[in-house]
Amino acid sequence: MKRFFWAIAPTARIGGLAVLAATAGCGLAVAADLPVITKAAPLALADPDRFWVGMDYLAWSVKGDRLPPLVTTSPAGTPLAQAGVLGPPGTTVLFGDSSVNGGWRSGGQLRAGYWFDPKHTTGIEANFFGLERASSGFNADSAGTPILARPFLDATTNQQNSQLIAFPGLLSGSVTASETSRLYGAGALYRQEIGSSSTSWGTMRFSALAGYRFLHASDRLDISSTSVALAGGLIPPGTVFTPSDSFHASSNFHGFDLGVVGELSRGPWMLEWRAKVALGANINEAQINGSTTIIAGGVTTTLPGGLLALSSNIGSYSQTRFAAVPDFIVKAGYQFAPAWQLVAGYELLYWTGVQRAGGLVDTTVNPNLIPPAGGGGPQRPQAQLDTSSLLAQGFSFGIKHQF
Repeated sequence: MKRFFWAIAPTARIGGLAVLAATAGCGLAVAADLPVITKAAPLALADPDRFWVGMDYLAWSVKGDRLPPLVTTSPAGTPLAQAGVLGPPGTTVLFGDSSVNGGWRSGGQLRAGYWFDPKHTTGIEANFFGLERASSGFNADSAGTPILARPFLDATTNQQNSQLIAFPGLLSGSVTASETSRLYGAGALYRQEIGSSSTSWGTMRFSALAGYRFLHASDRLDISSTSVALAGGLIPPGTVFTPSDSFHASSNFHGFDLGVVGELSRGPWMLEWRAKVALGANINEAQINGSTTIIAGGVTTTLPGGLLALSSNIGSYSQTRFAAVPDFIVKAGYQFAPAWQLVAGYELLYWTGVQRAGGLVDTTVNPNLIPPAGGGGPQRPQAQLDTSSLLAQGFSFGIKHQF
């Protein structure tokens, strides 16, 4: 009788199967393919700290809108022909002849980004910011004293004149004027490291920035008054006049953003500065409207045109102009916990060619066009789109998280 025995030889891995080689004592070789169960390798996780997001509180100041003199008063005893007229002694400007909405505003900013590599040399980022609406207003009532008026330059005589709102024994009235302003923007950037070095202060990195920038600014100026004729005047007593003017200006900037960023890091501390300039186009738009409501003998009539918004300039207008937006930012950060950082900074932004509401107002008026209009004479006020530069600056305080 022959005895058979198996000798187990080392295994070889072919195509994911183990080949078991066995040799019989009689010299007969038998092979079998058997699956081999091995411990699975752990799944590779995505590199951490690729995504980041930040939120900031903003405290900014914005250059105010310059307005011409819009409401005036004169001392008691001023002759009718000089009441509220610019130039004579005693005339005081109650609203206008100054900048409005130029104070500090609160706001917020949302920032987010993604790094394409674990060393954070190449990435993209986006941001959106908005400031709260700023408002300035004025209102006054008079039974005739004090005198209230709206000044203008008479286009037919080239002399200062005024539209009376309240005057002793002639008119009682009230006036309201207000302006609101808004500013917000957004952008997206591609970031590429262009150099780095180690210093005694820490690690310094420099990167180039390129992307898109959007900004929006708008102002709305409204002026309205109500005058009631008193007994003893030339106008039937009880006749009511309510002229109103509205000027709405907006600018939308679209541009290509270029810049550099430097970052110094040492331990949990970080210092970053950015210098950018966006070049593109301002799309400026304006709407001018005016109307006058007259109530006489129980009959109400509404006519187009107020005082500074008349048939000669009422309408919608637009223009596109080249604009530049230089921007400088410096920030300091402290990492207080893994992946969490506190950030504080300062930003200075300068925007050219912005349309403001004050730049729409033409204070030269042809009295023949004031409702009820008789017609004739020069077409004034005119539609003018005078632009100016807008300066915004302020501080930010926020938090950043990487994940």
